[in-house]
Amino acid sequence: MAEPLLTVENLRAHLFTRYGVVRAVDDVSFTVARGETLGLVGESGSGKTMTCLALLRLLPPGGRIIDGRVRYAGADLLTKSEKDIRKVRGEQIAMILQDPMTSLNPVLSIGRQVEEPIRLHQRLTRTRARAKAIEILTRVRIPAAEHRVRDYPHQLSGGMRQRVMGAIALSCEPGLLIADEPTTSLDVTIQAQYLTLLKELQDEHGVAIIFVTHDLGIVAKLCHRVAVMYAGKIVELVSVDNLFDRPLHPYTRALLASVPKSDRRERRLPTIEGQPPTLHEALPACPFAPRCAHAEPKCFERAPPVVAMPDGSMARCWKVADGSLTH
Repeated sequence: MAEPLLTVENLRAHLFTRYGVVRAVDDVSFTVARGETLGLVGESGSGKTMTCLALLRLLPPGGRIIDGRVRYAGADLLTKSEKDIRKVRGEQIAMILQDPMTSLNPVLSIGRQVEEPIRLHQRLTRTRARAKAIEILTRVRIPAAEHRVRDYPHQLSGGMRQRVMGAIALSCEPGLLIADEPTTSLDVTIQAQYLTLLKELQDEHGVAIIFVTHDLGIVAKLCHRVAVMYAGKIVELVSVDNLFDRPLHPYTRALLASVPKSDRRERRLPTIEGQPPTLHEALPACPFAPRCAHAEPKCFERAPPVVAMPDGSMARCWKVADGSLTH
């Protein structure tokens, strides 16, 4: 088999704060192949965004990568110099950040911001970069893009700002696109168009996508495999078909149970009782045990093993390991 485009092995990233060390990303491993879409799902604070930022070494102040390897097209990104990693960002790996209002520069026009990576990485003239910027803005459904390039972020709606962020990320046709909840501020119609555009780009250029979302409907439509995160760890990695038909981990099952079903009328949806753990201390046992309906004494005492299944799925769970909780 061909080598995956991206291989992440035992990645650990900590935040050193005045209140202690936050283990935001704790032993995360996965691969992404060319042309594949990997979904990252889980509650807020589970480590999805921090994992994505760690891949590009864009952790916030106080953040530090402690261990692991991130190999892209055969090269380890964590050993590259700052000068070399800057050449990777935007051109080979691009990221659509979650909040467009804080990601866009308020004092630069939309056109300037879309043109910047084009001129930096593709060495085009200002005139050719402007033409390409208009083209990509049109592709992400910005109306009258030839006029909008002169506007500033505050003159656009939230949905249009999000699409501009997408245009910036797609401007250099990267091999890997990291999309951190890019459809959050889009209405349903534009969201569908946006997802269709991503799928078209993937089909045309073989772009690999890491898609962070809370929307399991988008997961079903766009993703090939799904990594379910909890407390900084991937607790289940599964194909999208098995996610909905045969989930393994109790946390995955609880997430799916809390989603409304069109063919089922319920007066009250199931909820996951309790709160996710704080990550200021090492968790020697299963982090989901206090909230798990299937937990037993050893779940509170020892960390569960990573169980690999014959179909390629994996889960971190004692109940899966001993065979009492299976497909």
